[in-house]
Amino acid sequence: MAKARSQASQRGFSLVELLVALTFTMVLMAGMANVYKSSLSTFYTAGESVSSARRNRMSVDLLIDDLNTTCMYLTDLSVPPPVSATVPPFFIVPNMPIANAGPNDPATGDELYFYMDQSLAFEGAIAGAAGSNVTQRTASELVVAGVVPDPANDNTFIIDCGSDSYAKQVKKGQVFIFKDSWETAYIQSDPSVSGKFVSVVAGPAPNAMITGMGPTGLPSKAKHLATSGIVFILPAQMVRYRIEILRLDPSVPNGIPCLVRDQGTYDATVFTPTLTQQVVSENIAGFKVYLSTDAGVSWAGLLPSGLPAGYTGFSNGWDQGIRAAVDTQLAAKGRPDYKSTRSSEHWFRSIPTLVRVDVTTRTATQRSEYSTTGTTLAYRNLTQSLVFVPRHSGLSMN
Repeated sequence: MAKARSQASQRGFSLVELLVALTFTMVLMAGMANVYKSSLSTFYTAGESVSSARRNRMSVDLLIDDLNTTCMYLTDLSVPPPVSATVPPFFIVPNMPIANAGPNDPATGDELYFYMDQSLAFEGAIAGAAGSNVTQRTASELVVAGVVPDPANDNTFIIDCGSDSYAKQVKKGQVFIFKDSWETAYIQSDPSVSGKFVSVVAGPAPNAMITGMGPTGLPSKAKHLATSGIVFILPAQMVRYRIEILRLDPSVPNGIPCLVRDQGTYDATVFTPTLTQQVVSENIAGFKVYLSTDAGVSWAGLLPSGLPAGYTGFSNGWDQGIRAAVDTQLAAKGRPDYKSTRSSEHWFRSIPTLVRVDVTTRTATQRSEYSTTGTTLAYRNLTQSLVFVPRHSGLSMN
């Protein structure tokens, strides 16, 4: 007789066990969610802080390069250019109101101005045999021959710029300098470009006969070397750094504060930008400039407490504020012949001056993690200071 097959009893989870497992899973998922949220927040805040630091560093690097050209006079190495007391070649207008600033944007910032002769980013050379530059006669040769200069022969130079793109940068109104004698010449008409070669006609600068300074367009005193180096410059340029509110981000309709660079030809009455504005950095929370002529013991523009001085404008902020504080420093610790800046508007070239620039950037987004209470939204700010003596400050030749 066959035995009945025994069936193992099958038993599932009880309701209590299911509830315990579900509760444990929910607690575990909540903990993992908090860990993920914390990790994601750390990732975002770290990324934003690194981005802010990178923008800050880039701003400082650009400022170093630019400030090293402050008061660089190339058209005449021995005589500084004529300037006015209302637009000196170097000055700071502190605490100027920022137009269209929002409630979370900086309300004021400094404006930094400086004069320079800007060299183009390449050098050329007289084209020699390629350009047949052998016809220019010197002043003595013209006198002996008893003739006046012929512009087509005596004032025309063909210059090898090295590349087609460089040749196209040469424009009317620029000045070019012969490196063999540091003789300057003014480009009086639109140059003719052929590949990497450019043909320029040298003439007198517009104000040369009035001021007695700058290229006069007269014949050269001596022959130039066949392959003499040529430097092209934009003469008499004025540069301004300041904070402006720009609409660069569609998600921020009111705009964001940016450090911008403007440049234009020097005018003795007012600064007028003529070149395209350059955005140096976005999300700028502060821009301050201070000066010291006593090796950083004291800073013009800072109070003894270490807080920025509150004066503003050109007259109160610069002339009677920062510049007066520099005069006080010089009166106490300046060299015997340099106890004040008032003897010349070009004092910056004669007196070694420490320039301190504080650039404060902020994160692109407000987060509660950046606030002191943790319950309100705030930006995280990062300040980096540049302290150095620009290359043309305190030149021994002056």
